Amino acid sequence: MLRRNLAFVSALFCAAFQASAVSASDHRDAPLTQLYPMSDIGDNFLFRGAQTGGLTIAYTLNPLSGSGAPGTLGSEDIKLDPDLIYMFRLDLDDDARADIAYKVRVRDIDGERQKQTVELRVAEGEEARSNRWNGREIARGYTTALNRALEVVEGDNGELLFIGPRRDPFFFDFSNVQAPAALAIKQALAGGDNLPAEPTSIGAFGISDMTLIVLEIPGLADQALNYWAVVADSNGISVDRMGRAGVQGIFFVDPPVGYNPARYLPVDPEYPTVGDFNNAYNAANPDEGLSRFGDQFTFSFNRLEVEEDKLEDTVAFYAPDMLTWDPSQPAGYPNGRSFAEDAIYWTITDINPFRYEAPDSFLPRSSDQALNEEKFPYAAPSFNQAWQPGIPVRPVAPIYMDEE
Repeated sequence: MLRRNLAFVSALFCAAFQASAVSASDHRDAPLTQLYPMSDIGDNFLFRGAQTGGLTIAYTLNPLSGSGAPGTLGSEDIKLDPDLIYMFRLDLDDDARADIAYKVRVRDIDGERQKQTVELRVAEGEEARSNRWNGREIARGYTTALNRALEVVEGDNGELLFIGPRRDPFFFDFSNVQAPAALAIKQALAGGDNLPAEPTSIGAFGISDMTLIVLEIPGLADQALNYWAVVADSNGISVDRMGRAGVQGIFFVDPPVGYNPARYLPVDPEYPTVGDFNNAYNAANPDEGLSRFGDQFTFSFNRLEVEEDKLEDTVAFYAPDMLTWDPSQPAGYPNGRSFAEDAIYWTITDINPFRYEAPDSFLPRSSDQALNEEKFPYAAPSFNQAWQPGIPVRPVAPIYMDEE
């Protein structure tokens, strides 16, 4: 993720610097997702899960929860929207069109603040490409509420599904890197005041939880594929989608204060604002990336000083906006993306050959969070996780599978 329009985060934390920049973030990447945080995909992940050895796909929603930021909820209040359809889309033949989709829908429970019922479906072919609630039911169960019993929904074919509040796994560290893309992110984050202040996950967005959806599918990690996440409304319209890390947050941001707007506003006059462009981008499919948005990628990459002889290949790589997975190659972004990886640092080094890096800068960079990469659902517990007294300290309820 870099939450696709990070200028919105700037508005939250530094309104004095950028009072007009409110339509930005893969945390709040477009006007529609700003209004409906339960639809707002923050980050997207893909890796081989240790629990079953299967493909694990995950994404986050409800950005900046538990932080106290204006317009956000507490960790004990965030959940999914019963009127939305949450999808994992998989392309198995490299045509940027879904062949399989796993679809999730929830229902509220009377008297429950956060816990919801869950239904999981799998769709294939044209149904997989539809944003409608279709496909074959393979599981029912419950979401997990903060400091309540761990709920893992198990599917007909051994699928594992978790939905609940967790610490935001997003992590990046470019505090010792100087490059146009790094500067663009800092401007979007806080009006150019050099955030993040510290090279840690907390240094990126502070104390922050999100709703995490994690789906592990046995066997599917053994074939090459492409993956992206979609959230659709009840009319079958995609209101948010995400594949690679930071595409909208780095490349399609509102003009920073004091900068020439012509260098940031969409090149296609059909979209008068960056927000209009991002709404359209979120409603599109990966196979439309080059035809509809290729010119904007080219324009943005020119602004960020991508080398001219690499420009066409760079646009072709990013425009479909899908996470790729090839089990014959070493795992690590851009071949998948784990909760521990600094995918934003990788992106900066990929598109900015002319950059300064401190001598101790290197890849891979690994998150400082207390992740459990051996037990589903792998992500660190909420900042507001309650613990029992004693040594060792234990959570009030299990937070990973196979824990007592």
